[in-house]
Amino acid sequence: MEHTICPLDGRYYEKVKELRNYFNEFSFFKYRLFVELTYFIELINVLPQLEPLTHNFQIYKKNILSIYVNFTIDDFHSIKKYEQETNHDVKALEYFIQDKFKQMELQDFIQFIHFGLTSQDINTSANILSIKHAFQQTIIPALNEIIHILKHLVRSNKNTVMISFTHGQPAVPTTVGKELLVFLYRIEEQLSLLNDFTFTTKFGGAVGNFNSHRFAFPDINWQQFADKYIESIGLKREIYTTQISNYDNLCNFFNLFKNCNNIINDLNIDSWLYISKGYFAQKFNSQHTGSSTMPHKINPIHFENSEGNICIANSLIEGITRKINISRLQRDLTDSTILRNLGLIFGYSLLSYKSTFTGLDKIIVNIPVLKKDLNNNLIVLTEAIQTILRKHSYDNAFETIKDIVRVEYSNEDDIFDVINNFINELPQHIQNDLDDLNIRKYIGYSSDLFV
Repeated sequence: MEHTICPLDGRYYEKVKELRNYFNEFSFFKYRLFVELTYFIELINVLPQLEPLTHNFQIYKKNILSIYVNFTIDDFHSIKKYEQETNHDVKALEYFIQDKFKQMELQDFIQFIHFGLTSQDINTSANILSIKHAFQQTIIPALNEIIHILKHLVRSNKNTVMISFTHGQPAVPTTVGKELLVFLYRIEEQLSLLNDFTFTTKFGGAVGNFNSHRFAFPDINWQQFADKYIESIGLKREIYTTQISNYDNLCNFFNLFKNCNNIINDLNIDSWLYISKGYFAQKFNSQHTGSSTMPHKINPIHFENSEGNICIANSLIEGITRKINISRLQRDLTDSTILRNLGLIFGYSLLSYKSTFTGLDKIIVNIPVLKKDLNNNLIVLTEAIQTILRKHSYDNAFETIKDIVRVEYSNEDDIFDVINNFINELPQHIQNDLDDLNIRKYIGYSSDLFV
């Protein structure tokens, strides 16, 4: 661990280790193996040369898939040995499968392993499957944890009144619950789009035309075959491609992913600011040190860590999406090395989500500080006053109140005195409308919104 280059494999290994099932070299080969084997099984139903395997098809299918199910580290090393000889990873995988077929006495059919395909039919499908599965099985649960704790904070603080801030200045009263509800809503909306996302892959031979497929077996509708096969493994086929995927679909996914990260980061920043204002306190562990020199400090490190890791994740997304759907003619190789780094996006995003959750779990809403700040900012009620004046067609209502509050007085009490004197000189029917004005009640529908 002390010699690792990336902190995801070192300092943060325990927090993101579930991603090993999707993005390391072993997992990538296993995903590619899955595509190769399921493609071969699908060919059994259409190629006359594979007709003998239709007898006892389920047994053959189970045995062939067992190569994937029982894939071991020794199998992986066998592939890597072939790769050293061939200098081609997918060809090495093909030779490995041939060895397995011979062991199963299926040597008569090994010529139909990887039949008519190019490497990118396998690589892209494997990559997209790993992305889809990693997102569904690691990112969604982590986001749901944040959603769950936000719902708790929203419900428990739906009536907790606080002053709001626009442009960093005191605005009008709101509730803690409603302000957190905004983030809850935004995350759920983005997650809904991501949950409904359709992942696509390239699968069409050398440059997407099924040249060799059609030349060898012109009576088979290979486009229909491929559509059905790709759908069977949980993806949708991109019909018009070159040798590689257009990657527009993948860019769309990662841009949605980036938006979700931005929302989480916005939550991090606001939480940090509320902590700095004393609106949120933090639960603490008596054994933990907040500062090496200042014993009183409890730093909001979880929100800061999340912010930093999202910066890395989104920087990777921006760089990758800026390049990946651009390729010279029918194919260059830049996409290959880029796709090998997608796990970093997931790793830093997952790490940030877990940090945000921990930060939210430590929050304690500091009611006394909220009340104090409300009482210190009664001036914000001038919005209500000028609105009531407008209601009663009072001339220059906004300007009148603006002139009152912008005159420099020696202290705030003077301003309140001037405002009260102004109100007392208003007609009684206007004063009646202002009788119930109270900073803790002037919250609109904040408390009526719920989840």
